[in-house]
Amino acid sequence: MNRVRLFNLFLFSMFIIFSLFVFRIREYGSDSVDFQIVLRLMAWGGGILIAFIYFYKFGFRVSNNHELLFVAFILLAILMLPFSMLPFRSFVVVLSYAAFYFYFKYVKSRFGDDFLLYSISLSFFIVICFSYFYYLALPDLGRHIYWLNDVLFVSPRMSGVFSTSNAMGGFCAVYCLFLLHAFNKKIISKSFFIIAFGLSLIALLLSDSKTAFISFVFSSLFLYRRNKFILFAILSGVILTSLLIIYATFDFYGFLEHVSRHGDPEEVLTFTGRTYIWPAVFDMALERPFTGYGIGVTSLALPTLEDIIGYTPAHAHNLILQAFFSLGLGGMLCITAILGYNLVVKCKNRLGNSMAVYIVITSLFEASFLSGVAGYSIIPVIYMVLSKEK
Repeated sequence: MNRVRLFNLFLFSMFIIFSLFVFRIREYGSDSVDFQIVLRLMAWGGGILIAFIYFYKFGFRVSNNHELLFVAFILLAILMLPFSMLPFRSFVVVLSYAAFYFYFKYVKSRFGDDFLLYSISLSFFIVICFSYFYYLALPDLGRHIYWLNDVLFVSPRMSGVFSTSNAMGGFCAVYCLFLLHAFNKKIISKSFFIIAFGLSLIALLLSDSKTAFISFVFSSLFLYRRNKFILFAILSGVILTSLLIIYATFDFYGFLEHVSRHGDPEEVLTFTGRTYIWPAVFDMALERPFTGYGIGVTSLALPTLEDIIGYTPAHAHNLILQAFFSLGLGGMLCITAILGYNLVVKCKNRLGNSMAVYIVITSLFEASFLSGVAGYSIIPVIYMVLSKEK
């Protein structure tokens, strides 16, 4: 690898670290200035500047219609800034989306898809290593925390360098998919794959994120051709599901207690409170159906729901609903088109197809990349739209 590629690998790693790391505990809805945003602005600004210089010299071109839909979404978010509850905060969030998009497109356009996968594999490995350091040495930062009656509780669930354990689980799921594809294409060595995949899979289990784990299992099947392994995996899944159904039939509430994270059947029946969140968020969205409340202001807009559902949710816990809440009907239609495009146009890139499946599954129960400033969750979206080259 020449010096130019090594230097860009270093820049890519710095971009990922400054964009993803959470360095201290913050409460949802806090309006205090966070020094982390300074580091992130440096990363985003640097990424956009590098991409601008390259595309100014060699020209910028949208490679496919799926990418065009994503660009249209960013432009829509910019146009809706004046209608946001906090326009500057929404601007910062949109800036983060643009930074990830332009910088990843720059790396892919200049060095190719293999170098992008190699850069992701190495930079994400740094994130995993620091996550274990946080988890073992700094439990107040590296484990899932929550406030109850003004008391801070630390759970055993791993959150690593992220703010929540669900984010840690989602990151690990995405990283595992990248590793599997990079190893299949012989971009990374076998020894590195075993170490990185093992650490990532263990971290995924430690995060105890069921949505992330299920999404990984199903989406990973699309990385391979239909062979005996896939048939065996599907058959095993059918048998396991059948056994669970039989168990649930004879002891339904006992089954729910075992499945629930805290032994509460109600937790499963309400999808950990989502059945309370969804109708409440939808009713609020109907009050501003054409403009929404703005991207990145969810934690400030949703506290009004505390009297309705008893607590303040971090986001809408559904991507389509989150788009409707943030950008109104236009945002909802745009996100629906981005997700639905995968059903219309086939992609030869197996990782692109796998990421599409991952995004669809996670978007059912999470807000995905629309929950706030861009993080790991926007990377599968960007890779998905860039993989459908003409």
